[in-house]
Amino acid sequence: MKPPRNFRKALRSRLLGHPGYSTALDLPLHSPQTEVAVWLHGMGEPRDVTHCHSVACPMPAFFCISFEKGVPEQSLDSPGVSLHFVERAGQRQVLGKIDLQYHSTVATSGPELRLYRATDCISTCLPRHRRWIRSLYFAHERWQARRSGRPQILSLDNRCNEVVFLCPRPVVLVSLFQAGAGNIFPLNLMGRVGEHHFVFALNASKKAGAAVSNHSQFAISTVPFEQAQVVRDMGAHHHQTSIDFAHLPFSLHPSPSLGIPVPDFALTVRELQIESALPLGSHNFFIARILGTQTQTSAPEFHRIHGIYAARRERLSKAYRDSQRAGADGQ
Repeated sequence: MKPPRNFRKALRSRLLGHPGYSTALDLPLHSPQTEVAVWLHGMGEPRDVTHCHSVACPMPAFFCISFEKGVPEQSLDSPGVSLHFVERAGQRQVLGKIDLQYHSTVATSGPELRLYRATDCISTCLPRHRRWIRSLYFAHERWQARRSGRPQILSLDNRCNEVVFLCPRPVVLVSLFQAGAGNIFPLNLMGRVGEHHFVFALNASKKAGAAVSNHSQFAISTVPFEQAQVVRDMGAHHHQTSIDFAHLPFSLHPSPSLGIPVPDFALTVRELQIESALPLGSHNFFIARILGTQTQTSAPEFHRIHGIYAARRERLSKAYRDSQRAGADGQ
């Protein structure tokens, strides 16, 4: 007999330490975000790859890092390669680390893209005992999934997902349109790699991913934070090949060169052309060339972060406010 749902929820919260520790939360930030940096270690001097890396596939966990052409080949299989997620402010604490193994290189008309598979991962955002409890809890969830025949997420992939979203990730809207039919849906596994290239990952089992494969050109729109709920509601469109644009809860206008419908509230619109796509696991990995960019205005954008990092931000903010009050009281 299963315990009551409310009891299970309370027990989960008690064991994991915070109601939001297992959730993704919304955050308004100007782009590019400056809170958390991602550093590549193990290939000479550490290199800041915050704005030139991306998740290529979450299951199994693959990462894409861009390099200028001509980086020595002997560095491909360097041992000890890892991504470090580091706070930019304060003591520059390392929030998490993902160990990598070189997988392959993808040639583009611009930068060289190297794919790495995750081999280990640790989040240092939580105390050691809390990490141990979370590990046991999710091991139990995987055991239950096996018993019921449900799909399982490997422990490593789950931990990588946590660490990836310790770094705030923007959410954009993808617009497709061809021969009078199209779709608009959100995307957040993505990144710009080089001046003229953009990469992203889409679930291979969803209809939106197949639709992108059938469109050589598309547009992406960055989203002001006040439209976050509207954009989340567009998530259902991942299950559809096309939608009725007339029923959208916002107005549209054509993108500058391709004429693809994009939201009027878009802060920046980029038009892109797909160069190649790779199946890597649960997701297909797409490489696109940026054809043009139009910036309408600047405002805080819709980002997502993991609950672990949200809780840390909350603690640090409270500690700062308390220190400010203490300083004022002492004057």
